[in-house]
Amino acid sequence: MNNTQINDAYINYKSEITRYLSHILKQPQDAEDLAQECFIRLMKVTDPIPEDRLLYYLKRIARNLAMDSFRRRTRTLRRDSRLEVPTHHVDTLSLEINEGVNDLVSHINNTEHRKILELRLIHGYSIKETAELVNRSEGMIKSSVFHAVNRIRAKVIS
Repeated sequence: MNNTQINDAYINYKSEITRYLSHILKQPQDAEDLAQECFIRLMKVTDPIPEDRLLYYLKRIARNLAMDSFRRRTRTLRRDSRLEVPTHHVDTLSLEINEGVNDLVSHINNTEHRKILELRLIHGYSIKETAELVNRSEGMIKSSVFHAVNRIRAKVIS
């Protein structure tokens, strides 16, 4: 894509992409940052993109960036939850991450799936440990996590 096309795309779609990301992330600052990243990635595209597909392409980039952001937060949360160092101050980043994860988990209506997902993602237990804690098979744990994640994807992404 040439600079003129990128400038036109930025002018025409920046606010829509930012709104789309705000809806997914629920955090305006992060949405703004990821919207900028969308257009940076658009600048790196070498193949021509038809004008009628450009918004779809940008939304796909935005969705992927949002999912990457959720994954990073989950990994950070899992790593942090395994640390047993007591903290005596309020860490706003971990509070934001906890709120984001709790918001995602709140989309799950099935209480057993929710509990299993919390044990796996928030508390960082392995599949085997989770199965022992809830007295279920490992296959059932995997299935519950799969269905819970799909429920979140359906609610958050659509």
